[in-house]
Amino acid sequence: MSIPVWHRYSRWKLAKQMKLSEELNPTPAQYQQFIEAWQRQQVIEEAVAQVALEHALNIEPQSVEVTRQALAAELPELELTATETEELLLHQTLLREQLNWVQQQAPLPDDAQVEAWYRGHAQHFVRPEQRYTRHLLLTVEGNSPAVREQINAIARRLRDGHALFARQALRYSHCPSAMGGGILGWVGRGILYPQLEDVLFRLEAGQLSSPVETELGWHLLLCEQIRLPQPLPKAEALTRVRQQLIARQQKHYQRQWLQQLINA
Repeated sequence: MSIPVWHRYSRWKLAKQMKLSEELNPTPAQYQQFIEAWQRQQVIEEAVAQVALEHALNIEPQSVEVTRQALAAELPELELTATETEELLLHQTLLREQLNWVQQQAPLPDDAQVEAWYRGHAQHFVRPEQRYTRHLLLTVEGNSPAVREQINAIARRLRDGHALFARQALRYSHCPSAMGGGILGWVGRGILYPQLEDVLFRLEAGQLSSPVETELGWHLLLCEQIRLPQPLPKAEALTRVRQQLIARQQKHYQRQWLQQLINA
């Protein structure tokens, strides 16, 4: 009797997750841990797939295509036949649809729970500091000294009048923002290159940076306004709390369901 294709896939997937391969010469303990984990995975998948079949879940072709896209990078490595590929896709789709169905059965948080959780964690719902920013970029194409000279000349002109920034960006900048006068809009941390972020968040409102070099080239930043950290509007914060609680309760409910299924 041939081994189901999903057995082979789950073994292959788990080996990659545990970073095990024949080339790494896993120890007997590592190999035993792997086998035990794989066996648990088989039990879980068989049980979930069986429930899905008993529920006669209606698997739409587009749902299978979602699975195909999700596994697109892995399928070539598996060297499966066309029939095996379709069997694997159907199995994985069954698992996902059944587990999604289970999550949808989780009880939803009521308004009182959402409000209580918000009151206990309100300090976490803060919009971080942002800077309204304009940006000008000169890319480097093998002639860095000339580009450095050009960016310095632009910087000197802009220090005489920041109102010129939009025209200078439109004329010289290689950034896509050039067509909008260099406007990046409200920028928070974690968006720009670290070198640019460090400079931007040390600028005062209305201040122009000195030229900054990154791997892209030379940059100028203009901080037009500063928006200090401020609490999120309560309605927005409550929406986020509700989403977080729903996701948490769905995961908890799914874990409980799987445990009960395996122990049945």
